[in-house]
Amino acid sequence: MRDARELQKYVHPDDWEALAAPYYSRYPDESLAMEFRVPLADGGERWGYALGAAVRDEEGELETIHGIHLDVTARKQADAQLELMRRRLELAMNGAKIGVWSFNPVTGAAWYSERSREIYALDPDQPLDSRTLRSRVHPDDWAKLSAPYFHGFPEEPVEIEYRVVHPNGDIRWIYALGAAAHGSDGTAQAVHGIHIDVTDRKRAEEELGRSRDSLLQSEKLAALGALLAGVSHELNNPLAAIVGQAEMLAEDSIGTAFEQRAKRIGAAAERCARIVQTFLAMARQGERQTAMVNLNEVIASALELTDYTLRTSGVAVRVNFGSGLPPIEGDRDQLHQVMVNLIVNAQQAMEKGEAFEKVLTIRTSVNQAGRVLVDVSDTGPGVPETMRHRIFEPFFTTKKHGRGGGTGIGLSFSQGIIVAHGGTIAVEPSRRGAQFRIELPAAPGEPVTVVPQREMVIPDVVPSRRRCLVVEDEPDVADTLRELIEREGFEVTLAANGTEAFYALDKEEFDLLFSDLRMPLLSGPQMYERLCETRPELAKRMCFVTGDTMGDNMGEFLRNCGRPILEKPFTKAGVRAVLAALVDPAAR
Repeated sequence: MRDARELQKYVHPDDWEALAAPYYSRYPDESLAMEFRVPLADGGERWGYALGAAVRDEEGELETIHGIHLDVTARKQADAQLELMRRRLELAMNGAKIGVWSFNPVTGAAWYSERSREIYALDPDQPLDSRTLRSRVHPDDWAKLSAPYFHGFPEEPVEIEYRVVHPNGDIRWIYALGAAAHGSDGTAQAVHGIHIDVTDRKRAEEELGRSRDSLLQSEKLAALGALLAGVSHELNNPLAAIVGQAEMLAEDSIGTAFEQRAKRIGAAAERCARIVQTFLAMARQGERQTAMVNLNEVIASALELTDYTLRTSGVAVRVNFGSGLPPIEGDRDQLHQVMVNLIVNAQQAMEKGEAFEKVLTIRTSVNQAGRVLVDVSDTGPGVPETMRHRIFEPFFTTKKHGRGGGTGIGLSFSQGIIVAHGGTIAVEPSRRGAQFRIELPAAPGEPVTVVPQREMVIPDVVPSRRRCLVVEDEPDVADTLRELIEREGFEVTLAANGTEAFYALDKEEFDLLFSDLRMPLLSGPQMYERLCETRPELAKRMCFVTGDTMGDNMGEFLRNCGRPILEKPFTKAGVRAVLAALVDPAAR
């Protein structure tokens, strides 16, 4: 025991109990390894490594213990330094809000740090697999994010910016940097990288782009003003002759059959002259001829002017004049021009479309702030999302150039007029066609003149545009089916698989659903079963698209579910027939 007490002097007090335990327990049969500290006289310490094994006699009694000692101080110091560096790096990455991730291309296993899980809105214990991660990535960005995987991961690091969609609908922009470790055969064995949330930077870039576009638009308007000033001067000369000659002709033809014709020519010429003056006023930024204007009367006048064009184009007009609409202070002719421009734009959009219905709807109302609202909507193809921020730019047009094409001036002028009146004009989100909203300040303290609602006798049509969800994992097939259904007047949303379909169903309502039978993640029959439980009404308006109704057990499923089938390759007539059956089940 005296030897043990002597040895104890050279072992750190916190390590002695663990080091001496085997001796007091008569030492186990297997060899033992342990690390301990040796205090030094100068206050320092060394780390020792001990490996020992017992030798026993034939009766199993302990005879002796043999072992080795190694000084592992350098290794322990290196480990401590490495741990310190790891902690510092972790603090730095946490401070910079950088997420860390690893991926094994061989096994498909993934690891995300706590920050990366926050970026993806993943619970701490939520498993990481391709299905979970894909459900978070924006559908439009999944292809570029997964491209390195399908190309075997390049030698150089890969940088990708993409969007993730949180369960609450919040969209965040993510920057991912990853590098692969390749084996001797060139195959990627592991991929490590970082995640950084760059949403604030992307939003700042978008705001900078809008500011730059606004400056460019101002420059275009200035050039447009100079051009119109010259054109207006040139037009005023022949218009003056027409107006004068028309007046004299009306005076000379009093009491004859030509009197009314002369007056009509004169009225039309005067209107042209007022339009030219409007252009000149905008170009010169001159003062408007302001008065109390009732927008209901302006809209009624604009509809009268465009009545023939609307009727011959087969456009049905629905007008809802709000009661108690207060007047506004403004220029009647300018506001009339705005309404005519919006009506003609809507008519042309619907004329070029192939929808079942052509409906122009105009509503006037007053919001809670007391401002006058005018909503003009149509059932045409609508304004693409990518063009909404440019639709009011000078010379920008969605119409084809040439005969029937647009100049890109009308909406820009309309916006200038509305802004000059202290109001706003914008393209509103719409499930069908295009919808423009004008908002103008009401004139304070003025009596309200209400114009009775005008009943337009124009061909009746279906009052609303239906929405259809197409679930198809083949992009070319999906796009073709979408175009055919849109030509029949439906608004179509695409989903690449059943999972994306239910994500779309959580966000929006749909009237019809077309689904492929065989798809990854969630098949057509599985979708149908879920819809029968959660959305039975939509399940009754579901159609299956397939090129093989005989294989496996799909034929039996289709016979049992009783839903319509659209066989590939499908035709426009076939799509129209299925649509008719879904819209009106009695027609089947």
